[in-house]
Amino acid sequence: MTAVDKILHRAFFTINIKLRKLHNDRDATRDEYLDLITKVYSRKIHKPSSNGKHCIIKYLLPRRENDEVKYLYGKIAQFTYFENKSWFDIDKLDVDVQFQLRDGLFPDAVETDFVFDPDNHKFSFITKSSIAISPYPLRLFWEEALIAVKDDDEFIHVDVITGLDFKEKLTNSRSVRRLEIDLNYSNSGIGTLSKKIIDEDLKKTNAKNATIIMVAKKDEGLDIANSSIIKGALELSEEDGEAKAKIIDSSGNLVDISTKQFPKKEFFYSNAIHLVDNLFEKIRNIWPLNGDR
Repeated sequence: MTAVDKILHRAFFTINIKLRKLHNDRDATRDEYLDLITKVYSRKIHKPSSNGKHCIIKYLLPRRENDEVKYLYGKIAQFTYFENKSWFDIDKLDVDVQFQLRDGLFPDAVETDFVFDPDNHKFSFITKSSIAISPYPLRLFWEEALIAVKDDDEFIHVDVITGLDFKEKLTNSRSVRRLEIDLNYSNSGIGTLSKKIIDEDLKKTNAKNATIIMVAKKDEGLDIANSSIIKGALELSEEDGEAKAKIIDSSGNLVDISTKQFPKKEFFYSNAIHLVDNLFEKIRNIWPLNGDR
């Protein structure tokens, strides 16, 4: 069996990208999402992902079915970014005013495969031990890159999809002292009734985002289990916002926790040849289109 035929257990993270108009509550169409992502690639947009690092889309291709773009796939690269000046020569212990690299050349590059589903507006990228690209730096890149290409009458939300670990920490804690949930709108109809009610109310108010803050009474904990509103807000924050809390953990320690600590890592099996097709199939299994579930 060759390397390209070998079936491997692969992992990926997912980022939720949402586009909305300022003056109406219409959800963006799949063609608008395709156009948005394509602009980032065609304009060679590179933006910061973390301290000293930038990201850029290396290549972007459409996977077509019946003359329609089913999804986009490609590779995204991260590299060390610096201004090409003031190089220090450690042998001469002096600044080398003559030396310059060719413009546009940057070191320490790593790259990984990705799929963008325009119907679910999900960007999913492969992660492994040899690839030092994590979801929150990529979230920063996408926020900056999409702002650079969006129209003036549009706004962007970018969220890392998180797992159930945060809610499990709340459930298993001795008490919850404080809970803060930051929400933005969703383009998804999937979820519990409580989640859908909160999401629809948020859209109807014309708000870009909302924050819920709950602080427990002295010497008491928040009774989250009996609040359908809070449970719905926590569910919404897994894909469309963030949450953080102060809890008394099982050992009696006061601990700060956040959904940022628990990005959702999913897994699938694939060889190299069918990598993006199998990744897309896994994405659709997790996030089926409305009516497919």
